[in-house]
Amino acid sequence: MTRRRRINKALTLQQRLEDSRSKQVVFLSHCILNENTRYLGGACRGSCIREIVDQCLDKDWGIVQMPCPEQRAWGGITKRWLLIYYGAKDQFVYRFRSLFLPLFVRYTDLVYRRLAKAVADQVNDYLRSGFTVVGIVGIDGSPSCGVGKTLALQKSFDLTASVNIDSFTVDAMNTIIRQCLMDGQGLFTAILQKELKKRQLNVPYVAHDLIGEIDGKASSVVSLLSV
Repeated sequence: MTRRRRINKALTLQQRLEDSRSKQVVFLSHCILNENTRYLGGACRGSCIREIVDQCLDKDWGIVQMPCPEQRAWGGITKRWLLIYYGAKDQFVYRFRSLFLPLFVRYTDLVYRRLAKAVADQVNDYLRSGFTVVGIVGIDGSPSCGVGKTLALQKSFDLTASVNIDSFTVDAMNTIIRQCLMDGQGLFTAILQKELKKRQLNVPYVAHDLIGEIDGKASSVVSLLSV
């Protein structure tokens, strides 16, 4: 069967088997639906950001959960490869930071490229199938998923290396996040947007505000997207 015939057949079946699906989807950063993957001290909700989920459901948008890039690249749920350096400034392991950080960033880039290609292919699949991708929601304040605000990795690395583990608290951790906030895209967001551009896919990209969430503000990010 030729490609044209396959396409025509698929279109015919889609028309004849039309059902209740809205044919509209939104791609959400992983921790919007599962805060268990947040950095230690960064989960402000027990499970998900409910108001974002509720707003998507109210609009009949299908929800696609993107992978957590940090979970995949930084040592699982707790990002245990980073935890090694928490409070380690006076330890032997800290002397190797000039060797560790470039390798860490390079490995992160390789993992993020693979994940971004998979997400971009998934977006393309929806669009080619006649669906609307209403947008992608990142996390401003994340070193990986930030859209307009990200984290200064070197500065955050140095600050967490200087903490006293025995007296370290959630508030102290989030103070470091505030101190390291900077303008710019997160590592994963930048790569994903390049992959979308390669495929000539123009999809709105907006951000949930991590600092606002920490401060107890409800998210209205869905209102930034329109069909």
